[in-house]
Amino acid sequence: MSPFEFITIFCSLILGLALTHIFGAVSDLYEIRKRVKTYWLNSLWVVTVIMWAIFTWWGLWSLSIDRIEWTYAQYWFLVMNLASIYFFTTLVLPKATDEGIIDLETHYYSVHKAFFSIVAFSLFSSAVVNHTLFGEPMIGPMTIMPCIVGCAAIGAVFTDSKSYHKFIGVFMFIMFIAFQLTDNTVISYTL
Repeated sequence: MSPFEFITIFCSLILGLALTHIFGAVSDLYEIRKRVKTYWLNSLWVVTVIMWAIFTWWGLWSLSIDRIEWTYAQYWFLVMNLASIYFFTTLVLPKATDEGIIDLETHYYSVHKAFFSIVAFSLFSSAVVNHTLFGEPMIGPMTIMPCIVGCAAIGAVFTDSKSYHKFIGVFMFIMFIAFQLTDNTVISYTL
């Protein structure tokens, strides 16, 4: 087993659980859809969180190239970053209940402080991961951009302004689309 395979088994498990959780939550809420009051911003975050987890999983492939040595600190930062993705994934949708109306707008604003605290941590820790594992310069697009977006997430922790939350939801969605479109990772396999 290569170091990459050893390291990424646990990482894949964390991201797989995050995706399983969100897909299950969407499915559960769909089953009781007559009692669910939807909210477009919450739905946008569901899509963003799914993209985030999938894009992170895709990005792990870059660790297979030319990395023959790992330190525990590097691994710890990577696992903490992935764990944060799992945690905010669990907050984005409420649990389906047996009775009563589930208002996704009410849920969004009831968890936004914890959700955006974890999002900010994820973004700041991804800057550290990008620097320590991927060799990105400390001052470069792959370290500065997550920090800028992380600061915007901190703003969302401290404000209840619906305008700000709508702005940051759309802003982060567009940022993730841009990150995905600029990714040039190619996975190839030779027999």
